[in-house]
Amino acid sequence: MRLNQDVRQGSTTENSTRGYYVWAAVALFFFYQYILRVSPSVMVNELRLDFSLTAEQFSYFGAFYLYAYSLLQIPVGLLVDKYGVKRIVSFSIGLCLAATLLVSLTASIYIAYLSRILMGAGSACAFMCTLKIVVDYLPENRRGVWMGATLALGVAGALIAGKPLSVAMDSYGWRHALLLTSIIGVAILLFVLIALPKENILTVKSGATSKSKEIFATMCEIMSTRMVLIYAVLAVGLYTPLSVMADLWGVAYIMSKYDLTRSSAAEVSMMMYIGLCVGSLALPYIAERFNALNQTIRISGFGILTTLVLILFTPNLGVWQISTLLFLLGLFCGAEMLCFTGVVRYSPLGKTGTTLGITNTANMLGGAVAQQIIGFLLDHFLWSGNLDDNGHRFYNNNDYTLALSSLIVIIVLCCWVSRKLPSKE
Repeated sequence: MRLNQDVRQGSTTENSTRGYYVWAAVALFFFYQYILRVSPSVMVNELRLDFSLTAEQFSYFGAFYLYAYSLLQIPVGLLVDKYGVKRIVSFSIGLCLAATLLVSLTASIYIAYLSRILMGAGSACAFMCTLKIVVDYLPENRRGVWMGATLALGVAGALIAGKPLSVAMDSYGWRHALLLTSIIGVAILLFVLIALPKENILTVKSGATSKSKEIFATMCEIMSTRMVLIYAVLAVGLYTPLSVMADLWGVAYIMSKYDLTRSSAAEVSMMMYIGLCVGSLALPYIAERFNALNQTIRISGFGILTTLVLILFTPNLGVWQISTLLFLLGLFCGAEMLCFTGVVRYSPLGKTGTTLGITNTANMLGGAVAQQIIGFLLDHFLWSGNLDDNGHRFYNNNDYTLALSSLIVIIVLCCWVSRKLPSKE
């Protein structure tokens, strides 16, 4: 899918106005998939209790979602070019709804894992399709703003997921709480069917003529471009702490270290997404305003490293102090968007879309692997043999701290790689 080339010709003011409704419909799907993505972090105790899971087994709830999401980035891009945004988004929302129903009803952990794979597959097109809508429908001088608004709306989904899901779980149980999210999905599906126009068959098929050999050659060319690889590695490093802390392990860690209820821990954890929302808008503006893309990436990497050390090893933090540090962690992680900007700068001519797809694939895979590493460390190296009142493995604050310290190694490597960036912008 070539984001920089699939621009509609002869756009009128009326078509542009319609574009905002089209953007809203697809962006709301991006919002919805974020709720599904982070839901296991809020339901950690209930999922482990119902399915009798160890930490490593629980980590698969996050990892399988991200594996499916990341591995399908490039194939979904090709399908969007062939069949159009409306068909792919409609099918994807339906797949997410079916997966939500599946996990809500099953007693089998393997079916639950399958449902997470289906959710990840259904969510794979959300961000990509929203960016395509921005490029195809909205004025060129406003695209940056609306791309930032897209990410902000997705982050809002993660923010909204924590507290309401916790309240619903306390009232109805986790299965019914998850089913309630389906109401949002159904409403968005209806909005998509109404708002999105039927694609012109010529426009839909215009980008689908590449043969498999040509696609493979393009991918090889992109992955052999040194600066693309550097920015892609940095994107993975800057995103991974957020993926681990906010999407899966943050609530459990905060509950353990600060003796907070699930609801309160989820609320504190959401500060990371508020920070991300601010950072994804502010950091690109600063980098562009002062022509300091690489310098902003370097500073953000060291900012993440410093903030992580303070979060993990500073004792006796108050709620407002840990909330501030988590906000700063999310803010610095917003520099991930700058890495995508850097990737585009060095993308082979006419292959920006594929370059972004490959970068996002690596990004999400890195997050998935890191989530599993935390679970593996907890189970195989840090568990002391203690069980909780329900007979399941108990991990204390020190266990979580040591496991999450692996993130520091990743960020140190990220800071080292950032030294390879050109000193001149």
